Amino acid sequence: MTNVWLVDPIAQTLEVFRAAGPHYLLVATHGGDSLVPAEPFEAIELELAAVWGQR
Repeated sequence: MTNVWLVDPIAQTLEVFRAAGPHYLLVATHGGDSLVPAEPFEAIELELAAVWGQR
């Protein structure tokens, strides 16, 4: 499975896309200071506040 993350530090959003044939499907959008299990790493929670430098 192929995934792509689009990280926007200004808008503080993480968009997760999954390959579906020749296209990518948006499977999740996360933002703020959430703890998120972002695909394909669902076994751990990513601390978005640390990504934005707010930790």
